[in-house]
Amino acid sequence: MEEIVLDLPSMYADHHVLVVRNALDGIKGIEEIYASSAWRQLLVTFDPKVIDPSKIEETLEGAGYPVGEAKATAIVTANDIKRDPHWESLGSRNTKTNFADLKMSGEFRRY
Repeated sequence: MEEIVLDLPSMYADHHVLVVRNALDGIKGIEEIYASSAWRQLLVTFDPKVIDPSKIEETLEGAGYPVGEAKATAIVTANDIKRDPHWESLGSRNTKTNFADLKMSGEFRRY
């Protein structure tokens, strides 16, 4: 088995992680997929005898997530609970709901 780390600049939120994982899930030769929206990187464990890394990149591009230029690797192998040990170094992630988004969703009527 080999590992490849890919930069995915357009994978900046958790729902993007789900799309990326679903795009690669079930492809023969891919053993493990570990994606981080915090680092915008993807770690794929694959069998090079079964699948070529270029096929992985083509699949991601077809799903709307083209591979970016390689940067320093921030993502590391996940620990036993499949969590990035460097996650805490980012600090807290605060979000603010944009009222226009809330209004379009219809959720504003509840509050």
